[in-house]
Amino acid sequence: MPRRLFLALILLVAAPMVLLGWMSANAVKASQVAAKENLAALLSSQLTDADRRIVQLFDAYALRLDEQLDASSSVFETLGRMRREVPIVRQGIVVDPSGTMVFPRPSDSVGIDATEVAAALPGLVDARPLPNVNSDSQSSGGKVSSKSTTAKSWSTESAWQQWYMADGAQVVYWRTRGDGSTVGVLLERSRWIADLIAALPDHRGRSVAPSSSRITAAGSKVDLPELTSTPIGSLTLVDEAKRLVYRWGKAEEFSLPPLVTSPLSSPLASWQFRLHVDPSLMPSSSSIPTYLSSAGLALILLSVGFYVLTSVQRQVNEAKSRVNFAGQVSHELRTPLTNIRLYTELAESDLQRVAKSDASDSLAKRLEVIDHESRRLQRLVSGVLEMIRPSGKPLGVRREPTDIGELIAGIAEQFTPSFKAAGLTLETVCRCRDQVSIDGDVVEMVLVNLLSNVEKYVPRGGHCVIECDLLDDPSGPTRTLRVVVSDDGPGIATADREKIFRPFQRVDDSIHAPSGTGIGLTIARRAAARHGGALLLSSAAPLGGATFSFTLPIGD
Repeated sequence: MPRRLFLALILLVAAPMVLLGWMSANAVKASQVAAKENLAALLSSQLTDADRRIVQLFDAYALRLDEQLDASSSVFETLGRMRREVPIVRQGIVVDPSGTMVFPRPSDSVGIDATEVAAALPGLVDARPLPNVNSDSQSSGGKVSSKSTTAKSWSTESAWQQWYMADGAQVVYWRTRGDGSTVGVLLERSRWIADLIAALPDHRGRSVAPSSSRITAAGSKVDLPELTSTPIGSLTLVDEAKRLVYRWGKAEEFSLPPLVTSPLSSPLASWQFRLHVDPSLMPSSSSIPTYLSSAGLALILLSVGFYVLTSVQRQVNEAKSRVNFAGQVSHELRTPLTNIRLYTELAESDLQRVAKSDASDSLAKRLEVIDHESRRLQRLVSGVLEMIRPSGKPLGVRREPTDIGELIAGIAEQFTPSFKAAGLTLETVCRCRDQVSIDGDVVEMVLVNLLSNVEKYVPRGGHCVIECDLLDDPSGPTRTLRVVVSDDGPGIATADREKIFRPFQRVDDSIHAPSGTGIGLTIARRAAARHGGALLLSSAAPLGGATFSFTLPIGD
C-alpha cells in the first residue's frame, strides 16, 4: 500500500476519535460545572443560616444600645457610663451638626488603648454614615447599613459602620439625634468576636449555647435557631485579612479547596464564610474521553512520524545511491585520465624528434592543451572523491621524500597559462631547501584549489605570491611546513571567515559572480586535515587581499 494512502486511512480513522474525545471531554466538563453549581446552591443554605445568626446578633446589639442611649437625656454621661459598665462598648463618640467631634475630649484619652482609638477617630468620624443613607450603602472610609428606630429626642436613622484599625476590622453603631448631632458607639472587637463564635454551630452543627437563646455581652437576649442535624460539609469563617476566625465540621475537609465562598452581611461585609465538602460528594470525572483523544492523537503522531521517517529514509537512500554513483564514476575516470596524460607525454616526447615545422608547432600547442585540461579534470575527480569520503573514515597518506620547492614550482607552472590569460602574475618564494616527507598529492590538491580561487576572484592586473617555509618546533623534534598564499584581490569579510570553508557556501551568489560550486575550500581543508595539517584564513594580509596559511607537520 502506498505511504500516502496509508497515511490518509490513518487520519480518516484517528480524526473522528480526536473529535469525539474532545466533544466528550467538553460535555463532561460542562456536566461537572453544572453539578458543582447545583451542589453549591443546595449547601449554601447552611451559609445563609449562619449569616442570619450573625445578623441577629448585631440586631440585638443595636436594640440594647438603643435602650442604653434612651435611658438618659445626657448623652455624655450615658456614653461614659456605658464604657464603664457595658463590656461590648469600647468608646463613645459625639459629633455636632457641623461635623465637629465633641466627645471624647482630649482629656478622656488615657492609656495606650485610648490613645490608639483617639488617633483613629478623626478618619472614622469623617467616613461615618450620614443621615438618610440607604441600606447597605458605603461611605468613603467604611461599610455601613442603616435601619429605622423610634425613641424620644432621637431621629429615626441609625447605621452600622465598618472601620479598620491596627488590630483589624472595627464595628461602630451610629444614631442621629433630633438636633442634627450624631452619636456613635465603637464596639469592643474581642467581645463581639467572642459572641459571634458563640452564636455559630460547633463541630456537630449545634449552637455552642445550650438553649435556643442566649445573653450577649451587651446584655441583650438573642433568639438563635438551634441546628439539630449534622451539617453537610465543613465551614470556616475568615476575617478581612483571610485569617481563620472559627471553623466547624470535619477537620479533614478543611484542607480541601472551598466549594462556596460567601461574604457576610453588613457590618462584616469584608468577612467570608467558606464551605468545604468531602470529595465523595463532588461529581466524578470520566477518563474515557481523555483516553480516546490521547489514542487518536497518538495514532496521528505515529502515522505522521512513520511517514516522515520513511520519506527521510528514502531520501537518504537516494542520496547514498547518488554519492556511490559519483564515487564509482570518479574512480572509473581515474584510469582513462591517467592513460590520456601518459600518452600525451609520449606524444610530446615523440614530437621532439620530428623536424621543426608549422605543423609540429601546432601539434605541440594542441598537446599542451590536452595535457592542461586532463590535469584539470584529474583535479576535479580528486576533489569529488575527497568530498564524498566519509568524514570519520581515515584515508591513507603516501609520504615520500619531496622537494617542496620543485613541487610548488610545478604547480605554479600549471597555472601560468590561465593566469596569463586572466592578466594575473604569480610569484613563488620558497625558503625550504631540504627534501621533506609529505604526500605531494595532498599539497597539490590544497594549492590547486587556492590558486583556482585567485584566478576567479582577483581582478585583472592582480598579483599572487606563494611563500614556503620550514619552521622548527621548539617544544619537540617535529618541524612544520608552512605554505602561505597571498593576493591583492578584494579580500574576505570577517563575518565570512568560517562560512567560506563550509560545503556549498559562497560569499557572492549573484548572477555576476564567477561560476563555482562552493566546495573548493572545503576540499582543501579536508585534504590538509587528512595529512594532519590545517588550512586557515590569516588575519594578516600583506598584499591587502586574502591570505591563506597551509601548515603540515613534518617528522624526522
